[in-house]
Amino acid sequence: MTWHHPISQPHALPWLSILVPVYKVEAYLQDCAQSILAQADAGVEIIFLDDASPDGSAAILKGFQHSHPQQVSLLRHDFNQGISAARNALLKAAQGEHIWFIDADDILEAGALAKLKHIIDTHSPDLVLCDFRRLQDHGDGRARFLDEHIATFQGPSNERLKDPNLLVTGLFQTGQWHPWTKIVRRSVWPLALTFPEGRIFEDLAVFPRLVLRVQSFYHAQQVWMVYRQRPGSALSGLTEVSLTEWMQALAGYANEIELAPVQLSQSTRFEIAHFGARTFIRAAKKLHYFKTPTADKALSHFATLWQSASPLSSSELILAYLARGRFLRALQFMFWMRLSQTHLKTRPPAVPPHT
Repeated sequence: MTWHHPISQPHALPWLSILVPVYKVEAYLQDCAQSILAQADAGVEIIFLDDASPDGSAAILKGFQHSHPQQVSLLRHDFNQGISAARNALLKAAQGEHIWFIDADDILEAGALAKLKHIIDTHSPDLVLCDFRRLQDHGDGRARFLDEHIATFQGPSNERLKDPNLLVTGLFQTGQWHPWTKIVRRSVWPLALTFPEGRIFEDLAVFPRLVLRVQSFYHAQQVWMVYRQRPGSALSGLTEVSLTEWMQALAGYANEIELAPVQLSQSTRFEIAHFGARTFIRAAKKLHYFKTPTADKALSHFATLWQSASPLSSSELILAYLARGRFLRALQFMFWMRLSQTHLKTRPPAVPPHT
């Protein structure tokens, strides 16, 4: 991997590192970078990693470093290693007190960095959450901004909070685990927590684990990010392999909850189990329609992976659904569990986490 430093580094460490993996985004990279550079102060370092992109992205990145030598750093992989490896390399290189992953085809809303710095200076949370809107890109030159506000957190906003149950519950309720709506204090991130290389749904594998280490957080109920929605997303072309990776993302999470430095309430545990059950049902339905020779075995494996992720057993979750009047959800969950032929009454051996 090659690494190009800025011409000179300020004596003080940056208050923020913006980390941008780059691969096949030549058409969008200029808009993304300019949206960041237009508002970044001297305390913001911006690190781009060219993951051996075959297009003209490398030349564009060199132009950014030439025009902003004090802030822009460039990394390059000699061969394409995927988004997880890119993020891991960026995380290792970051020097800022806080880190923010931004995808190279997305756009940072004007004024977002000033708002973030005010929150950090005033409240000093370990984690800042922001909201987003979408840019619908059809891939043929047609794109339009959608007039919307998508919340990433369900719960109290615009104040510093320290209740881990509020944080975990609010994130599992929305299911918005993408990294570009989360700004994290670098010291909170465990050294052993890395993105799983060679797999998709890497965000789901990392951020639910990371929030178990967060002691304080702040949800800014504001749109700071524009997410470019393009054809060919991970959810649009699922295969048996990618469905398995989806279910594997939280494998072992139940055991990690017990070992974490936070105490989660029963209602929080329900939200985690419910999130996993919704994922299991969606994955099971898609797998069922594939009708591959290995589908039955894979479905049984999905149920085992769900149980390793869930802090509630299947019978406990069904009872919790019934107590909450969610009878249809209970029936759906029971149906797919029975079809998987692994209606688990006891917890199986913990599946090791991805790290």
